[in-house]
This record gives sequence, C-alpha cells and structure tokens, in this order.
Amino acid sequence: MIKNTYLSRMEQSLFDIIRESNVNIISNEQIKDLMPNKNINKLCSSLMKKGYFHKIKRGIYIIQFTPSKRPIIADPYLIALNTYRGYLGFSTALKMHGLTEYEPFTIFLITNYKSKTLHLGQYIFKIINMHEKAKYTIRMEDYTTSTLEKTFFDCFFKPEFSGGYQNIAKALYNTKLNWGLFIKIFNEFASSSLCQRTGYILELIKNETGYKIDSKTINYMKKRIKNNTKLIPKANSKGIFIKKWKLIDNLGKDKIMGWYNG
Repeated sequence: MIKNTYLSRMEQSLFDIIRESNVNIISNEQIKDLMPNKNINKLCSSLMKKGYFHKIKRGIYIIQFTPSKRPIIADPYLIALNTYRGYLGFSTALKMHGLTEYEPFTIFLITNYKSKTLHLGQYIFKIINMHEKAKYTIRMEDYTTSTLEKTFFDCFFKPEFSGGYQNIAKALYNTKLNWGLFIKIFNEFASSSLCQRTGYILELIKNETGYKIDSKTINYMKKRIKNNTKLIPKANSKGIFIKKWKLIDNLGKDKIMGWYNG
C-alpha cells in the first residue's frame, strides 16, 4: 500500500483540470501552463510519491487517477511516442498495420539519435537508433508509424525485433506492398548481404505459397548479390548453402514457412 495518498488543495486543483482535459500523459511544460506561478518540481515530486504520477522520462509523466505503485498503462503506443522523438517500428509497426495477431508487451520506437530500454508497468519499451534509416513514416489515427514498405525493410534489416523470419513471411503473405517503393528504400539503405537475405525469403514465399511477388523485385535483389553470407549472421554456419543467392540458410525452410505448411 502507498501511504498518504491524500491530495493537497493544489494537487486536487491540478487533477480537476486534468480530468476535464481527458489526458493520460502530461509534461512539466503543460503543468506550468495549467498552474502558473507554482513550484512545479515540488508538486510533481509529491504526486510521484503518492502514486498519482509515474515518470516516463524527465519532465513527462503517466497520470494515474487511482494511485498505484506501478503505472497502469492503457495506451503503450502513445507512451512509446512520448519517450523520445521517433516512430513505431518493427513488430509494433506490424501490429499497427494489422499484420500480427498477438498483443505485444515489447514496444519498439525507432529514432535517429537514441538507443535505450525502458521498463514501465507490464511493458518493455525498446528505443532503437536507426540513424539515417529513421525515415518514411505515416500517421495512423493518433500514432506515427513506419509506412508499410519501410516496416518490411526494417523487419528484414533487424528480424530479431520483428518476431523472426517466420513472422515476417506470414505478415508479408497477408498484405500487398508497393514493390516500387520497397525497391526504392532498399536502393537507398540496403547492403548487398541484406538484399541477398531478403531476396531469398521473398523467393521462398513465392515458391511455397504462390504469392505474387513482383519479378522486378526478385531480379533487383539478385543483381545485388556480392559475397557469401548467412541468413542469420550471428548464428553458426550449419545449414544449407543456396547457390543462387550465395547464402547459407542456417535457420531452415521448415521453420521459416512452418506457419503456412503446418
């Protein structure tokens, strides 16, 4: 139990205003506008001790109208977008585009300047610095997320943040990409080895399911083939060498396509 959850007159005044505003997140700057000429730092510190505020980062808080030791998070996507400047990506973006079924408890935010892991309530927030690759976004309702084509580029770039190749393949099968935009993004950002890995997975999906993948996309990936590589770079080299792609499949077709072949 949290001791002394009684709100002072000033704190009660603030909460009355917050309730009318219907917000779940608030910043020091917003509080200063609502309560001018007050000691904001002291006010926020008191509300954190009483369990009404939970700090996301310096100067930004989750509001709890019923005090609690841990934050109760109603909208993890909005929380993520209030941690650092960026956009929702990887498996979180797949969720936003309606391409994954499970409700994730790890939320991914892509930035061009910061990498960090935050633990808030029942969620883990992973902030990933993608440097110059942190671009191509779209607004979906109240959220900023990667475009569909950029989501799949990011997923192929870091499949470990996207549920693995199995999840990527299933998601791709259940949507329709603008292949011209997809190639444009790869041409801008992708290494030869990334093109080899992506091309192999795309051709595997096409051959196993009959899913129509633009032939220009497959040909583009083939033209980018350079040196031998591995499907999972950090894993061991045990697997099948795919001569066409100069690639060792060290995961296995059965694992990649298990969602389809049963």
